[in-house]
Amino acid sequence: MREKTHDQERAAYTQQIIQKEKQLDKLREEKQAVERLLYQLEDDFRRGYQSLRMLNDENARDMQTDFFQAQQRSDDQERRFRQQVQDAQEQFSFVFKKEILQADDECEEMYKKRGEISWD
Repeated sequence: MREKTHDQERAAYTQQIIQKEKQLDKLREEKQAVERLLYQLEDDFRRGYQSLRMLNDENARDMQTDFFQAQQRSDDQERRFRQQVQDAQEQFSFVFKKEILQADDECEEMYKKRGEISWD
């Protein structure tokens, strides 16, 4: 009878571990998806600003002073956007790392508790 209770406890921990590991897998997948999106966003910004520079270069022939000011504004805006994307990436990485570590710790604790259940 006692053995059946221990078997049930181990089975319950095993089920919790499986659920936690699935949660970890999903977190890692979501992290990769967001990283890809952030990379794409940064790439889109880069290409967009590159196109803007090319247009400004074309306009430079006509209005040298206005072009210089517009180019400076564009460059400043690009730096701000890049910094915001970089900040978002860092925050995102921190949050996911924290969640993954917490879930790993919880999983390890369940393994430990399951291992402490006697086999008799």
